[in-house]
Amino acid sequence: MRKLGLLTVLVALLAGCKTTPQTTAPASQAALPQTQTAAGAEQEKAPLAQPEAASSPQPNAEKTAPQPKQETLPEDANIQKNPAAAPTQENPPAPKALPQDTPVFEDEDLIDTKGRLLNPYAYLTPDASARAGAPWDGEQLKYGIYYTFIKAGTAYIRNRGVVDIDGRLAYLIQTTAFSATVIDAFFKVRDINQSWIDTQTFYSLGYGQSVREGSYKRDEWVNFAPQENRYYGQIQKKDPAPREINGELTSPVADFLSALYFVRAQKLEVGKDIVFDIVNREKQYPLIVKVLRKEKIKTPAGKFNCIVVEPQLRGEGIFVSKGKSLTVWLTDDEYRMPVKMKTEVFIGSVSATLLEYKRL
Repeated sequence: MRKLGLLTVLVALLAGCKTTPQTTAPASQAALPQTQTAAGAEQEKAPLAQPEAASSPQPNAEKTAPQPKQETLPEDANIQKNPAAAPTQENPPAPKALPQDTPVFEDEDLIDTKGRLLNPYAYLTPDASARAGAPWDGEQLKYGIYYTFIKAGTAYIRNRGVVDIDGRLAYLIQTTAFSATVIDAFFKVRDINQSWIDTQTFYSLGYGQSVREGSYKRDEWVNFAPQENRYYGQIQKKDPAPREINGELTSPVADFLSALYFVRAQKLEVGKDIVFDIVNREKQYPLIVKVLRKEKIKTPAGKFNCIVVEPQLRGEGIFVSKGKSLTVWLTDDEYRMPVKMKTEVFIGSVSATLLEYKRL
């Protein structure tokens, strides 16, 4: 039954729509930034940066990425580049903590990361005010997750800001998934997915997945070093110690979450495929995204003119079972905002529908 949390990764897969949305409920003026809805003033158009060719060099993630520890890192795990912050024997620094997280939506919960194996990059503090010119600058999205017609939970996709990874700027994109209260009693879901996306090429510098669905637990992180033709990371399930992950790369790649954003940065034309490489289940292969049609749909967040896309997954993916398809509705404007995602399952379907969005 791991369909609910995995739908958050579905949210992490692709994007496009022209908006005539309804006004969303305003957030608390004292605690939250201004809510951005299409019912308000005309939105500022963000220039669309063009990704570099697949052969673009990527940063050497290995040279700066510390070895991850669960929850609390050792003193030398993530020393800032400022020489004054370097540890000394006389006065060693306190253990590095995760950057403080705060809710974006009034009803948004935060997931406790205690006991989770995270990507070392998760300990870098993002600059939430940074803007690099992508369509998702300052974007925060809230989705209802539905099993057929039953609301099973809520998911959030957040651009948490920009971090510096070995001199390369990267967006930190984070998704979280929560099962509904009525489901928590017998199948509690609290999933976190993160991806660090190069602000120039839109390829991935690394990702992290932390799955908690019922009794099932899985933590996985991978960083990409295409200039060294390899990737590396760790995965931990039931074993007390994580298993090392490593493999060869033939080009820069996306992960499942960053794939959504890579597609959003492209020019989408009906009938023209988008092809780029992705790493999934420790394998690199081309992901083909079909641009199917244009369609107008209605969601709780409003009515949208959309471009409908469909990624062609090879074998079994993170969310889609073998032989099943994933359909994504993206706004047909400069934002390429994902407003709906849907896949068929053994009985019925699972979908994510946009409830509310903000541009901070």
